[in-house]
Amino acid sequence: MESFVRVARSGSFTAAASQLGLSRALISRHVSDLEARLGVRLIARSTRSLSVTEEGAAYLRFCEQVFRDIEANEQTIVRRRGEPAGLLKVLAPKSFGTLHLSDAIVAFAKVQPHLRVSLLLENTPYSGSYDFAERGLDVVLCFSTMRGASLITEDIGLLDWVVVAAPSYLARAGRPQRPADLAGHACLVHLDVTPNDTVWRFEGPKGATPVKVRGAFFSNAALALRKAAIAGLGVALVPRYVVSDALDAGALVPVLPRYRIAPRPLLAIYPQTSAVPRKVQVFVDFMRGWIAEQDFQRPHAVAAE
Repeated sequence: MESFVRVARSGSFTAAASQLGLSRALISRHVSDLEARLGVRLIARSTRSLSVTEEGAAYLRFCEQVFRDIEANEQTIVRRRGEPAGLLKVLAPKSFGTLHLSDAIVAFAKVQPHLRVSLLLENTPYSGSYDFAERGLDVVLCFSTMRGASLITEDIGLLDWVVVAAPSYLARAGRPQRPADLAGHACLVHLDVTPNDTVWRFEGPKGATPVKVRGAFFSNAALALRKAAIAGLGVALVPRYVVSDALDAGALVPVLPRYRIAPRPLLAIYPQTSAVPRKVQVFVDFMRGWIAEQDFQRPHAVAAE
């Protein structure tokens, strides 16, 4: 029944298989077995598309009601027990997920043994949109807001961003003394983070200073920008957590340390419902506390220019 619902809602056997972590062949067999047992065609298939039949639409409504009843009863049992349970599906940025979130998930799993967590890593675009129902997502962690009036957004922590470069690049191109100097430097641009990724905004003694930079290398992955900066391709504006080890090792050094980049919030976004699912709220609360305790939040000592 769940295979059928996923196929009907996504319009694809492949998408349903991805959501459930099963093979496409098994999803197809599930639907065929249902059709054989009911004696009706639920999905009309063609070489290019598929559609839900009239009988399939009626059965789809029945299946969804069954699942709502199951979830409601499970939530009642869970509330009585006081512990969240079931599957929690989380989508997070690749760099943050690769470097740090896996540690958070392990720690979360230890304190929530009745929850199963599925972590997906994917770069989320600025002001993007995600179909939570189609992809089976419970929570999206990201650095920018999402479109959708039926979504709830919570700040779970502020993350420092820093401007860095390799000593080899600064020896070759010179060290910028003020933000305006960056206009003459090769800059490594993080895509899909702000409305205009090539405008870097600094906070200094005389207030906010926006600078239009010249991109020499572009990526929507902070880890790629980190590698480019260490290789001496230019000056990068990246989250501190991506480069904290490279700063400690001297592979990268801070640029314009007297000027500050405003911290950017890490957001938790989830669908708006009459009551926030217990598993979602527990995860958001845990992440807020975990972020606050991490060393990558704290600035490193800055050498004098």
